[in-house]
Amino acid sequence: MSKSLEEQIGDLKDKLARAAHERDEYRKLYELASIELERLRRHIFGQKAEHVDPAQMQLAFDAIVQMLAGGAAPAGAAAPPDAGMAGVPEGGGTAPGGSSGGGGKGRKVAPHGRQKLPEHLPVERIELPPPEVRDERAADMVRIGEEVSETLEWRPASFVRLQIVRPKFATKGEPEAGVVIADVADSPIPRSLAGPGLLAHVLVSKYGDHLPLHRQEKIYERQGVHLSRSTLCGWVGSCAEVLDCVVDAMAEDALNAHCIAIDATGVLVQAKDKCRRGHFWVLVADHDHVLFRFTPRHNQDGPKAFLRGYKGYVQADASSVYEELFRTEQATEVGCWAHCRRRFFEAMSSDRERAMTALGFIHQLFAIDKATKELPPSRRTEQRRSSAQPVLDAFRSWLDSEQLLVLPRSPIAGAIGYARNQWTALTRFLEDGRLRLDNNRSELELRREAVGRKNWLFVGSDDGAEWNATIVSLIASCALHQLDPWVYLRDVLILLPSWPRDRVIELAPKSWKQTLENTDARQRLAASPWTWTPATLAA
Repeated sequence: MSKSLEEQIGDLKDKLARAAHERDEYRKLYELASIELERLRRHIFGQKAEHVDPAQMQLAFDAIVQMLAGGAAPAGAAAPPDAGMAGVPEGGGTAPGGSSGGGGKGRKVAPHGRQKLPEHLPVERIELPPPEVRDERAADMVRIGEEVSETLEWRPASFVRLQIVRPKFATKGEPEAGVVIADVADSPIPRSLAGPGLLAHVLVSKYGDHLPLHRQEKIYERQGVHLSRSTLCGWVGSCAEVLDCVVDAMAEDALNAHCIAIDATGVLVQAKDKCRRGHFWVLVADHDHVLFRFTPRHNQDGPKAFLRGYKGYVQADASSVYEELFRTEQATEVGCWAHCRRRFFEAMSSDRERAMTALGFIHQLFAIDKATKELPPSRRTEQRRSSAQPVLDAFRSWLDSEQLLVLPRSPIAGAIGYARNQWTALTRFLEDGRLRLDNNRSELELRREAVGRKNWLFVGSDDGAEWNATIVSLIASCALHQLDPWVYLRDVLILLPSWPRDRVIELAPKSWKQTLENTDARQRLAASPWTWTPATLAA
């Protein structure tokens, strides 16, 4: 039986609806593929920094602000963005994924002209007389002055055979008094061929300068000293075991911090068939400690174990691995505006106008944060809250309205959804002026592992990853407190064998300068032959 005209029209409408739905789905796939292609091309060929034309961003931002505010911009949002990178915090902060801030007013320009050589360098004086003074005419010459030019030269570092001689003495005429001799100097690694200075050099070269042990082996071979890779590896493992108590004390002290920033990155671990995946975590506790930890798996157990009992703020991205931490512990979540900004930046290829507007709002927040940076914490809390709250209110109104208009599952919808879902954590910075808007400090510290990973490619075992985390924690903390890592590690390796275990925290980089003012520490170092130099012996 043939269908009626109405039924045929209904069938055609159903087919048209299905075709329109398929068209929309193919459009989504096309846009997602285009976005992934653009992201890949930028990752391989382009700059990773989030550069946005400030003039274009300001036009889009002002139009939306005036529309939301009825023709008046919110307080604190009238300042135009600086020339340079829009949406990026001033002062060299980096965005998630390793993108660095560049351009703009904050960059220091090197002065023109020849650089003055540092005054602390030792001086070697070489006199170069003219040829007339080198022959029989020298008797007729009178020195009337000199011209001095300086050049920065290199003298290669060298190994030394350090002989520690302990003379034996006896009392004249009193054989029963016995023989006296100095005690054996404490060595960081018993019966080891290496002194603490060499051990510190190997550690800094491997974990600070990212020189794998097989490269160090070749470097030492060129200097005429054969140190096998297995020997160097044994030294590294023994030093990590000795220094582990210092890092444990730092981790315990970090639980008293006001805010801890946390992040993670993957690493390959050598296995029998193929490398498996592990993860390094970094925890930055205020301006006190930088701690690295390793876990075989990237799950909720790691953060919960690291921060068990912590009652302060934790700044992190919106990863699900932190949900258990915030649910069971007393830590308070602080969001990261840099991660939020990154999502809108990646959405520019598919919805430039909306993305530029969102970047304008976020840029205003960073501008307010920069303007209040020098204020005391209590005053900064008040000032930043009064300036940022109107911007946040306008931004939230815009997010709520645009969420109803954007295409579901599109990049801009994902960015808007991220901002709305994380709104409580993202606005936590209003509670305390000491809280940062972004988690860039942990991102920056993770670069130590990311750069090292490009050199050593993988860690040999879980134990090797633990050694890595221990040594890098100390080197990163030295950088935080402006300490020379080689001098620090050498002196700590000297002190640790005889240092009281209940005072280990005094050997942390946070306390190191104060510890050196301690008479006890100074006397211990001065009495150790490992710190003596030819000048010391001559004196």
